[in-house]
Amino acid sequence: MAASPERRPFSFLPEKLKAILMLTAPRPGEGKASWEKKIATMEKRGEEGIPRDSPDSGHFHLVKQASELLSSSHDITSILDRLMDEVIGVIRAERGFILMRGAVEEKWQFITARGIDSGELESENFRVSKTIVEHVARDGRAIMASDALSDRRFEGRGSITQYGLRSILCVPLIIHGRTLGVIYADHLIETCVFGKKEKELLECIARQAAIAIENARLYEKMKSIYEESLEQARREIKETQAQLFQASKMAAVGQLAAGVAHEINNPLGAIEITVSSLRRQSCTGDLAERLETIEEGVQRCREIVGKLLGFARPEGGEAFELTDINVPLRGALSLIEDMLEKEGITVQKNLGGGLFVKARRGGLSQAFLNVLLNAKDALRELQGDAARQVRVRTWKEGRQVHCEISDNGAGMDEKTAERIFEPFFTTKQVGEGTGLGLAVVFQIVKSNGGKVSVSSREGNGAAFHFEFPEAG
Repeated sequence: MAASPERRPFSFLPEKLKAILMLTAPRPGEGKASWEKKIATMEKRGEEGIPRDSPDSGHFHLVKQASELLSSSHDITSILDRLMDEVIGVIRAERGFILMRGAVEEKWQFITARGIDSGELESENFRVSKTIVEHVARDGRAIMASDALSDRRFEGRGSITQYGLRSILCVPLIIHGRTLGVIYADHLIETCVFGKKEKELLECIARQAAIAIENARLYEKMKSIYEESLEQARREIKETQAQLFQASKMAAVGQLAAGVAHEINNPLGAIEITVSSLRRQSCTGDLAERLETIEEGVQRCREIVGKLLGFARPEGGEAFELTDINVPLRGALSLIEDMLEKEGITVQKNLGGGLFVKARRGGLSQAFLNVLLNAKDALRELQGDAARQVRVRTWKEGRQVHCEISDNGAGMDEKTAERIFEPFFTTKQVGEGTGLGLAVVFQIVKSNGGKVSVSSREGNGAAFHFEFPEAG
């Protein structure tokens, strides 16, 4: 049995151009400049060997025109529309169209056509052509019929006779083994319109078109990613600016609190001296009770002033000291308990004993206070008549001291919990909260040799867990 003759692509060109085009046919990833250089070489040689009025000249210039069109823009729809005009004219087709599969869904999408409109693609007239399209897309190989009426592949197809389909040519748009679409052409009257030359020509153009389509899709994808990233960056900058503004306000409030505390200390001292002087006199009865009330008020004011000074003092300037973890925790609770009570929130305390750590007491108070304020805000959003509770407990396991502050609020989803300690991340509206942020809590705990974590589920509250090495 004789071996079948070797397939020689681009036979529509003179012999001396075949080898050039075989070597220079575009491949996925080939740059525009490289391909244009090859085209220029072929054009020069073509001028020497192809008569301008011959069919081969039209084929050659279609390859050149296709290359220029497909590399001219990322608007692939308009480019393919213009390319369809060139293809129909050169290969003498009566009708033609380009279909592509969606990037997400595998449905066929009508791109452009000549001699047939998109409405006809769903009609009975198009059924045979659509079967061919599906076959080409599935197998990844071109189908050509010089005379469909006498072609055995279409025997039994009554519609071939009914609609008079004669010459048919359909080639796939393939890249990296994936079929992106098809280029289809036919003629309803003439036979042998398409031959080997036209088939190879259309396959060459289809390879270029597939690369251009893939590049356009990648461009659109990268453009979308860039625009989304840019928008996210803008949002983060806006949020960061708002947070920095809030932080600067809180720093000013801290300085103001320190100044007010010092100013209040002076009149408090005068009141305390006066009360002490009156007590040395023989005060009895109602006057003595009133003086005692004044003394208690002065003492309460001194405690508040001391706490204000403690929170206004920079955490980094405070020395490490041996402290019971319950002391800064109680200090934070004393500042917020009245606020919690007014909002109907109860505090359940289960504090262990002898839980000593070496840390900056003021810094721990800040961290505990901020978590307590977050719990308050979470419970404020709790719907219905459910009891609002904050639970605080401390204990020791081995050589580790633990503290947990939890609430029965709305909780948070997994993604929020993962980002809760990130700088400037917040779920609150601008202007709400203390401005310290849970990122500050994380840094304070870390600087004191501890760890902090959160566990939460939507609808099941949140629990912040602190862990420090025991001092000793």
